[in-house]
Amino acid sequence: MTRLLEAQPVRSDGKLTIKSLAEEAGVKRWVLTHRHQDLQAEFRDRIAAHGTDPEPVRALKERVETLTAENRRLREQLRETRSTIAMLERHIAVEALESNRAPAAPTPARTLRPVPEPVQPAEEPPSDPKG
Repeated sequence: MTRLLEAQPVRSDGKLTIKSLAEEAGVKRWVLTHRHQDLQAEFRDRIAAHGTDPEPVRALKERVETLTAENRRLREQLRETRSTIAMLERHIAVEALESNRAPAAPTPARTLRPVPEPVQPAEEPPSDPKG
C-alpha cells in the first residue's frame, strides 16, 4: 500500500485500485476482495486520507483532459468547415443556374480596348567614371 500511495510501484501500473494493490502485493485480486476485505477497506481509507493520485496517474489524467479538449475544438472546427462548404456549394449551384439561364434583355456589347504599350525609359547619358 505504501509503495502505491508514494507513487513508487514495483510490480503494478501505479493506479490506486484494488487490482494494482493485488499486483503490487503479488497476490490474486480475489484474495483482497474476498479473504482480506479488511485490507481492502484500509487501502480505500488510506487513499481517501492521501487525497491525490500518484504522479504517473495524475500526468495521464491531465493528458486525457488536454486531448479531450483538443478533440472537442477540432470537432467544432470540422462542424464549422462543413457548414461553410455547404454554403459555398449552394452559392455555386445558384451561380451555375443563373449562368445557364437565357438573359431576359439583351446586354449591350462590350468594347475591347487594347492594352497600352509599356513606356520605354529614355537612355541616361553614361556617367563619368572619374566622379
